[in-house]
Amino acid sequence: MITIGVDDTDSEEGLCTTYLAAVMMDRLADLGEIKGFPKLVRLNPCVQFKTRGNAAIAFSLDTDRVEEAKEVALKTLMELSDFAGPKTNPGLVVAENVPEELTRFYRRALDEVLEVREAEDIIERCGLWFRSFKNRRGLIGALAAMGAEFPDETYELLAYRKPERWGTPREIDEESVWRADELTYPGTWDTVDHHNRKVVFAPHSKDPVLFGIRGEDPEAILSALKNIRSEPFERMVIYRTNQGTDVHINEGEIGGVVENRSYRLRGVVAKEAEAIEGGHLFFPLVSENGGGSISCAAFEPTKNFRDLVRALAPGDVIEVYGAVKKRTLNIEKMEVVALAERTALEAPLCPSCHRRMKSAGRGQGYRCKRCKTMAEGKVEFPLHREIEPGLYEVPPCARRHLSKPLVRMRGRNVHPSR
Repeated sequence: MITIGVDDTDSEEGLCTTYLAAVMMDRLADLGEIKGFPKLVRLNPCVQFKTRGNAAIAFSLDTDRVEEAKEVALKTLMELSDFAGPKTNPGLVVAENVPEELTRFYRRALDEVLEVREAEDIIERCGLWFRSFKNRRGLIGALAAMGAEFPDETYELLAYRKPERWGTPREIDEESVWRADELTYPGTWDTVDHHNRKVVFAPHSKDPVLFGIRGEDPEAILSALKNIRSEPFERMVIYRTNQGTDVHINEGEIGGVVENRSYRLRGVVAKEAEAIEGGHLFFPLVSENGGGSISCAAFEPTKNFRDLVRALAPGDVIEVYGAVKKRTLNIEKMEVVALAERTALEAPLCPSCHRRMKSAGRGQGYRCKRCKTMAEGKVEFPLHREIEPGLYEVPPCARRHLSKPLVRMRGRNVHPSR
């Protein structure tokens, strides 16, 4: 049994590491048996070197022809990597026994921005076979994917276009996608965005992916696939993944956050959200114990989620989930823990007929014209809040791969995006 890890073979102009792995697995099937589902592993979403979703792939092959398998894997990498891409730095690793320390390395790769030398040290220390190119950063993802363990896991079916169609508009019947979602949700999710009336499971880039169907159950995913009408695809693979699990989220305190990591932070809203050019919203969140403050952002792509942010008021206690960059947390989810009471001064209600009184004249208080009752001045009334306690999420069109959709957070006070 060998385990193969690969990463960083695509570019912003095309190709895809998951497609390369799909082709590689097909070619290696002649040399042995692919065991179980291949792993699609998302790593730290803050890494600046990523092309798109910072994904790496690992899979296991039962074979007695190890040297031939290495040759096939390397040949496939050389053929289907975009070496011209400025961010393309392929890495390929093969291990007959996956070292235990790779699981710790994976956990760090979810939180930190690791250095190539750390990957090289592990490879040398453990005597692993590898090939790497350009600045060699692909070794980090390849090792992390090999060591990845999923206490919580989901699945994604990726269908790949025929090569002659790459770079052309995708032909997908949207009505069939909505129907497939209707039949399989919540077993599948993030196929469509109901509020924004968008199909979101297909990319718009030049890469080979036709579409991806995510869910907790491979059977539900395959059921959705049967209902989708599209251009013919070349191949498809179901991956076991850490997507939709919040595995990147760390428990933290506002005063102790580290750049380029993702957290769940609790605090008190200090000011109402302010908008800047482009429709982005920002508000300050302060620690309940005075341990610091941080700016929180709901950017324009989060669409209707910004209405919830606008509804927050000073004094609200909330928890925010998201990545920290430049002392700003980009909100992926938000839990309203407690709402501050907001009041306004208004004319009093008549104690007899419960209608609002009218001014009796300057300095003369208020009077009910019907009952002739009098009151001295305005009184405080609680204002209705447009938000209530519970968990809220950005819509599917803005969801990060690792962020857990609320449809998976059962048994809590949740307000899913649909």
